[in-house]
Amino acid sequence: MTRQQRSILLVAMVSQGVAIGLTIGILPVFLEPLEAAFDAPRTATSMGQILVMLALTGSSLVTGPALDKGYARGVMLAGVGLLVAAMLIASFSSNLVMLAVAALFAGAAVPPCGPITAASLVTRNFDAERGRALGLTSMGPPLGSGLFAGLAGWLLGRFAWHDVFLIFAGIVAIVLVPLIVSIVPSRYATSGEGGRAGGRMGEVARSPAFLWAGGLFALAAGITTGWTVHTAAFVAGAGFSETGASWVLAVQFWMGVPGALVFGVLADRFSLTGLFVTMLATTSAVLATFSTGPGSFTVAALCALAGFSTAGMIPLYTVLLGRRLGPDSIGRAIGLSNLMMLPVMATSVLFAASVFESTESYGGALAVFSVGVLGAIACLVGSNREANRRAASAAREAVNA
Repeated sequence: MTRQQRSILLVAMVSQGVAIGLTIGILPVFLEPLEAAFDAPRTATSMGQILVMLALTGSSLVTGPALDKGYARGVMLAGVGLLVAAMLIASFSSNLVMLAVAALFAGAAVPPCGPITAASLVTRNFDAERGRALGLTSMGPPLGSGLFAGLAGWLLGRFAWHDVFLIFAGIVAIVLVPLIVSIVPSRYATSGEGGRAGGRMGEVARSPAFLWAGGLFALAAGITTGWTVHTAAFVAGAGFSETGASWVLAVQFWMGVPGALVFGVLADRFSLTGLFVTMLATTSAVLATFSTGPGSFTVAALCALAGFSTAGMIPLYTVLLGRRLGPDSIGRAIGLSNLMMLPVMATSVLFAASVFESTESYGGALAVFSVGVLGAIACLVGSNREANRRAASAAREAVNA
């Protein structure tokens, strides 16, 4: 591994950690404090996650093509600006409307600094051991999520929530700007194919190879991301204090560090199908057990297991897209994947909130989520069949030629 490759891994890991940590990671911790501050129902405050993902989806559809054209540094710096603006708006919010605007800015910042950009950087800089590299960079989101979830819980015990957002704005600017400017090239050379406007996005969206893979991502990532909004509240209901719940959530995120690395390394050596099935079946089993109302020790242990298993999604899915579509389309494919995931995630967030408000329990929602995650395996089977069909067709054409 060259020095430049190590530097790329560093910036990809850190930028993801900050972007995901200050959006997906802190939202569960702020859920109940914001409910109390604005006397709002859980369905209203949990809408923040939906707004984040809505903006994330729209931003990824712009970020993907820009990355495919090679403009990595400019894309990342734009994301930093959006994230700083989001934290500042949140800090000065006096009502839920201003917080909603902050959520939209935060969501728009994730693709330029998050997994889609990291996937593009790794794909352009690594030919050999790409799965290992993706596994290493995918350690960023769980590391950052755990760090900022724990830090948010600690800071909320000492400062007003407005001030906590202001502190986070400073962290973003101080950490990311020097790192990006010093490491990321102003532009990567491209083949030209990734830069074609118009038709290229449509070609990816209509490809059966992408649609099956995107369905897998929508179900697995949409359900688990939607449930994450309620995890801290669920853990608190199992007998933990607010601070204790934030640390259980932090441990869950941190368990994604070895999870991402293990799944990424294994992706270079073993069947993607077997790895996906292992990850999805484990996640489904955890959600099913949660639905039975286990004790606090079991909840904490299963949160750690869930963190490990779900961390495999990013490296495994990125490797799958690389094999199905190639590196010149990966930015667009991930952007479209987020678009497919959005309605599943939004439905999961609101469904869990609605079930809780009507039954004072998440049990029914968790049972449904467990079955939904297993449905992603059917999409994986469809993706494999499509890949085999394309390989057989290519072989016949080669013989005929």
